[in-house]
Amino acid sequence: MPAVCAEYGCGVVLMHTRGRPDEWAEQEPLPPCRLMSQVRTGLAVCLKRAHMAGIADEAIVLDPGYGFGKLQEENYALLARQHQLLFLGRPILVGVSRKSFLGKTLAEIHQGVDAPVNAREAASLAAMTGAILQGASIVRVHAVRPAVEAARIADAMLPALHRHEFHAEAGCFC
Repeated sequence: MPAVCAEYGCGVVLMHTRGRPDEWAEQEPLPPCRLMSQVRTGLAVCLKRAHMAGIADEAIVLDPGYGFGKLQEENYALLARQHQLLFLGRPILVGVSRKSFLGKTLAEIHQGVDAPVNAREAASLAAMTGAILQGASIVRVHAVRPAVEAARIADAMLPALHRHEFHAEAGCFC
């Protein structure tokens, strides 16, 4: 497939998956630093293969693969550290909308069962906003208008998030 994508100038999304679907239920949890290392390394290898096949850099987007072989807590650790993938130099795409890890987190307020898919929109927007603040530049969503609104707010925050100024009168950086 990489050769075909290169030949036709296709855009590609390189997504990290931790193991194969038939292995996911038996996987041991990873500490956040090992998970991030695994995701970074996996995406770097995929990126190198894509380059070796002749796929243009500007045609490549990276997806951390939320929910794809990541255990419940691992998705949140990945979300909190997602900015560490920016060093790979490609845009990050995330698809957290309505994911099961969100439903599990909401179980406590849904009589102890995972929140149904149609009750995950607010959680989806919260996770998407976090992903944008952690460097995502492309998002996959279900509810488009609320996602656009949330993304605009997150985008408005980004300049202040990355600006560190020393204020002499307060004697601090902010």
